[in-house]
Amino acid sequence: MTDELWRKWAAARVWAAHQVPYLAHALLALVPVVAVDPAAGLRRFPADLGWHIHLNPAEVERRSVPEIGFWLVHQVTHLLREHARRYPGTERQHWNLATDAEINDDLGLALPTDAVTPTLLGLPNGWTAEQYWQVLKEPPVEAGRRDLNEPAVEESQHDPNEPAVQAARHGPNEPPRASNGHNPNKPPRASDGHDPNEPAAGENRHDLNGPVAEEGGKDRAGPAAEGDCGSGCDGLPRAWDCREGLSGTGARLVVLDTARRIRERQRARDDVPAGWLRWAEQALEPAVNWRRLLAATVRRGLAQVAGRVDYTYRRPSRRAAALPEVVLPSLRRPSPKVTVLVDTSGSVSDGLLGQALAEVTGVLRAVGAGRRLLTVVSCDARAYRGQRVGRVSELRLGGGGGTDLRAGFAAAPRSDLIIAITDGRTPWPVRPPAGTRVIVGLLGPGGEAPEWAETVHIPKSGAS
Repeated sequence: MTDELWRKWAAARVWAAHQVPYLAHALLALVPVVAVDPAAGLRRFPADLGWHIHLNPAEVERRSVPEIGFWLVHQVTHLLREHARRYPGTERQHWNLATDAEINDDLGLALPTDAVTPTLLGLPNGWTAEQYWQVLKEPPVEAGRRDLNEPAVEESQHDPNEPAVQAARHGPNEPPRASNGHNPNKPPRASDGHDPNEPAAGENRHDLNGPVAEEGGKDRAGPAAEGDCGSGCDGLPRAWDCREGLSGTGARLVVLDTARRIRERQRARDDVPAGWLRWAEQALEPAVNWRRLLAATVRRGLAQVAGRVDYTYRRPSRRAAALPEVVLPSLRRPSPKVTVLVDTSGSVSDGLLGQALAEVTGVLRAVGAGRRLLTVVSCDARAYRGQRVGRVSELRLGGGGGTDLRAGFAAAPRSDLIIAITDGRTPWPVRPPAGTRVIVGLLGPGGEAPEWAETVHIPKSGAS
């Protein structure tokens, strides 16, 4: 490329970093590579898995600085959201459209005319790429035919975008089709025989040419690269990909740093799209098997409590025969006393509470903390009488009002370990009970646990 085009490219990168400053580090990690064969098209500046972005000099010259900047943001989003890893393995063209729709619906930037949006596909905003792909890959419904098992819907009396109409056509759990009843990616031919996929005279429509199907139904990247976002979108190698580039570890570090910057801007009350906020939370807090974590935390707490030994004169020492003139004490290891403090306020889900209780009691039984030493205290705004149980089915929990676990801690018997299961929307004691370890099983988001307690986050869905 000429020096003038390189300056234009640099200006586009600065423009993009200014428009979305929370992605600036990721944008600067992209390495520009000039296309060896400009005839290949490369209209969208495709990216590969090594974080190279491939430039067609003709496209750099043709497009404005904001357009080039938009495609930089678009391509780096494919890489940050790991669309290549999420690729379902078939229907590459539809996956490209689906990921484009996921990206472009909330970027907050002016879109070029060839950018794919959910509206262009006849689908709602806010879906994931997997949801868009699921709808796009379905075959179109033939005109004049419908499934006799589906209820008829009078088109003239109802808006096809209404939820009731969509549910009648496709069922409550299936994402709706486009409003025209056809696969949005494959519209029927017009009555004049013109193919809608071919742009009319003077019409600027993006190219949806996709892969060439191999035998066996699998996709490979086809020669039509104009509407192609590259291997950064689906992981399939392209002829223009570069071998060397950012390693997997390096890419992961860029992802984590970008997510951290987004969270910092959120805390500073900067304007960040909701989709990026959700992505940052998922990137920085990967899914953890809460059952394993809770079990490990409880076992560790019990082991530390059980490791406390003391001298006692209640039974003779094993070494008493060596010194018959001296009464020697023996060592005693007491069994740990455990109290489970259960938040039974109205804000806590019964189903999730039952799962958490079952996990706790199962761990306690497995490590030998028997029925005689396990006490369960239910508490909302006040504490209820403690129960000694061995099974969750034996519990009789009271409550359903407000929440104040300080009353529960005050009412709990003297224990070596207290396990509190709560949503965290409660006042906490200033300090833990003397000589007692505390574990908090925090149900769902939005709650808080005290700093002096070990905390295990239990997702709202209860999934591992």
